[in-house]
Amino acid sequence: MRTKLFLSLFAFAHLCAVAMAQEQPAAIILQSIVGSTTYITHVTVIDTETGKEIQERTVIISGDRISEVRDSKGIKLPAGAKVVEGRGKYLIPGLWDMHVHAVFAERLDSMFPTFVANGVLGIRDMGTSMPFADIDRLRHETANGSRLGPRIVVAGPILDGRPKPLRPNFLAITTPEEGRDTVRRLKTASADLIKVYSELSRDSFLAIADEANKQNIPFAGHVPFSVSALEASDAGQKSMEHLWGIYLSCSSREEELRSEMLKGGVNLPGSERIRLEMDEAAASYDERKAANVFAHLAKNGTWMVPTFTAVVPDSEIFDAHVTTDPRLKYIPPVIQKRWTEAASAGAAIKSKSFERKLQVVGAMHRAGVPFLAGTDTAWIQPYTYAGFSLHDELALLVRAGLTPMESLQTATINPARFLGMEKDLGAIEKGKVANLVLLDADPISDIRNTTKISEVFVGGKEFDRPALDQMLKSAEAAAKSAAIN
Repeated sequence: MRTKLFLSLFAFAHLCAVAMAQEQPAAIILQSIVGSTTYITHVTVIDTETGKEIQERTVIISGDRISEVRDSKGIKLPAGAKVVEGRGKYLIPGLWDMHVHAVFAERLDSMFPTFVANGVLGIRDMGTSMPFADIDRLRHETANGSRLGPRIVVAGPILDGRPKPLRPNFLAITTPEEGRDTVRRLKTASADLIKVYSELSRDSFLAIADEANKQNIPFAGHVPFSVSALEASDAGQKSMEHLWGIYLSCSSREEELRSEMLKGGVNLPGSERIRLEMDEAAASYDERKAANVFAHLAKNGTWMVPTFTAVVPDSEIFDAHVTTDPRLKYIPPVIQKRWTEAASAGAAIKSKSFERKLQVVGAMHRAGVPFLAGTDTAWIQPYTYAGFSLHDELALLVRAGLTPMESLQTATINPARFLGMEKDLGAIEKGKVANLVLLDADPISDIRNTTKISEVFVGGKEFDRPALDQMLKSAEAAAKSAAIN
């Protein structure tokens, strides 16, 4: 008995130290040690698998798992039980952002708390320069609770065809052999997927795709302009980001525009590429051709990640409500300055195809193409905010034609299915990990209610509203002091 008490006190002391380092209330940490079973009573459960709302449920959390979901009627709670009153509230699974760039040492202390405070308890990082040994250590820390943060799925560096890498988180792939070798090395290094990018040559892309399939590791990312979206889908590309390649494949001028892009190659200016692949292709959108493309993608089960939030500031020409967003306090001052400069430099080069993007997503959804919610949150992407932007994305998906339930599924059950994690995540069921978000209002009547967060449970550990507010304060402080290269 003394040994158990000593170990409990030792664990508490350690977690208190973590709490102080991350400015988390020790009382919240203590609660997760002492109270091993929590009862969320009289709550409405949002069933992301059936699409139904189930009222008057009691969700029982034992340790880090859901041990039971049952009718609240007639339930007798143990004396002294830890109870969270869920009457008038709504319980959803933890959210996923399936396209971020957050796994960089200088971003963790500001981004990770804002993910959790916003109920985003899983992220797919689509390109980082962090060494895999550090990534593995980070995953271990978030898993054991010594660092607050979401579950991490990571691609590692981005594979692109430019002879000189665009940024430190890119790798230059100039031959098919380099592509194959890089896939093998990333698989060995513990990458969860391979990220492909726009300027890969046709031969290099097809070699990467073939090797990824042989190594049984998924590949995802941009559709290089050297191949069509249908070719990439047939090669096994699991998800396509930002709709790059989609407009081109649906254009009546596809061959002409692709020829211009290939002629420019890696030296094609970014503004010209946007003009050709987005604006010109969108202007020549062929609905009959698009219907065939969408049917093909749906048949192959190729997922789409539109990342509306990454382009909506462009489409709104960085107007005042974008450039004075109160969430800027979670962004380091030097990054804010860069964003201001980007906004001032040039609405002229920004894509004007945002409304078309909404229409295309709606048409793809109606055709049965599956979707994931992602934001492209990154300091290099102006006016995107870790955690916060995911809620913006869900609202934009509804604007594109998804129902609120369908939109919610893009950030819950769909990521679990995509990642092969359905056994543990994506729904509120017995046996699944207790990654949960308690809301004060119904997200199915209005998807914007996902922002009305009362509490968050991370692996069964409860964080109430004051604790979430404290996370945001720590994120704000970390942003002010972040060391930026």
